[in-house]
Amino acid sequence: MSLSRLAVLVGTALIGFGLPLPAAATPAPAAQREDNPSAVAWLQRAAAAPDHVSFHGTQIITSWGPQGASSAMLDIVHAASQGSEISVVGSAASPGAKAFVQRANHAAGPTVDGGPLALLKETYELVYKCCTDTIGRAAVLVEALRGDRTVAGRFWIDQTTGLLLQRQLFGDDGKTMVRATVFTDLEIEQSEFIGHLPPMAPGSVESVGMSSVDGLRSQGWTCSPTLPASLQLYDVHQDQATKSLQFSYSDGLFNVSLFEQRGELDPAAVAGYTMTTTADGARIYQRYGMPSYAVWSSGGIVYTLVGDLPYENLAKVVAAFPHTPPPKVTAVQRMGTGLAKIASWLTPVGALSHKLG
Repeated sequence: MSLSRLAVLVGTALIGFGLPLPAAATPAPAAQREDNPSAVAWLQRAAAAPDHVSFHGTQIITSWGPQGASSAMLDIVHAASQGSEISVVGSAASPGAKAFVQRANHAAGPTVDGGPLALLKETYELVYKCCTDTIGRAAVLVEALRGDRTVAGRFWIDQTTGLLLQRQLFGDDGKTMVRATVFTDLEIEQSEFIGHLPPMAPGSVESVGMSSVDGLRSQGWTCSPTLPASLQLYDVHQDQATKSLQFSYSDGLFNVSLFEQRGELDPAAVAGYTMTTTADGARIYQRYGMPSYAVWSSGGIVYTLVGDLPYENLAKVVAAFPHTPPPKVTAVQRMGTGLAKIASWLTPVGALSHKLG
C-alpha cells in the first residue's frame, strides 16, 4: 500500500489579440488521445494489489520545494485483510512513531498511490513502456503524459504481485522531479496479521459523499467542483467531532485536500509558518514539506489546504479560494487549526508529518 500524494500542474494560456492570425498559422486540431490498453491494465492491477497482497517493506518519500528536499523513511507492514502499520524510522525527532491506516474502502473508485484511477485516465495519456526492474524485482514502467507530451508521472509496477514499487512526479517542464516514492526493500508475505494495532488514522471521519455538495454550498461552505490544473472534486468527508469538512480534489496524479471549519484563525496555531499577504491585506500562512500547508481565514471559515503541491503551483491553487482581510474587532471565536489531526485524514505520511517536522 502506497501513500497518497498531492500536487497541481498549472498550465498558462497564451491569449493573442489584435490582428487575426493568417490561415497558415491557425493551429491544427489536437490529436485524439488514446490510452494504451496495457498501461491501463497494469494500473488497474496496481490499484487492486494492496487488497490481495501482504508485504513488509521500507519506503522512502522525497519532495522538493523552496526550502530544499524533504524526506521520510517509513517501515510499512501491510496486511491485505486489515490495512497498514506505518512506522517512522531514522527520525531523531520521534523515532518509532506509528499509525495504523485501515484497508481502503474504494468508495471513490480504485486509486493508484492515492489518486483516483478514473481521473488519471481522464487527464493524462497513459503509455506502456514495457519491461524494466527496480530493487531487484522485474517490473513494468507506465508513464502519464500531458497534452504537450511532457512526462507528468512514472509508475514502476511489480510484474509478479502488481504492487506499485516506485513513483515519480514531475513539474510542468516534464523534467523537474517534484516528488518521488520508492521501496528500498520489499518482502512479500504469504499471510500477515497485525495483532497489536497502533493508534488509528483517521478517527471520527465519515464520508458524506458527492451528493451532499449542493446542500453544503447552500450552507455557505466553499466547494468548487474544479480547481486550477484540471483538479476535480471527487469526495467529501466530515469530522464528526469538530464538524470540519474535507473536500478532496485530484487529477489522478496530483491530489489536494481542502479542510474548512467555522471560526477565525488563531495566529498562534500557525507559529513557524511563513506569512504572506494579499493586495487587500488578507493573511496566508504557508509551510512546505510533506505535506505542504496553506492556511487562511475568510468569511468566518478557516481554510487549510494540505498536499504535496509543487511550490510554484501552491499559490495559484490558494488564489482560487476566497480571501478577506482579518476582522478589525475582537471577541471572535478563535480556533486552533489542529493541523496534526487534519493531516491524519490524508495518508500515513500525513498522519506522521507533525512528528517529522
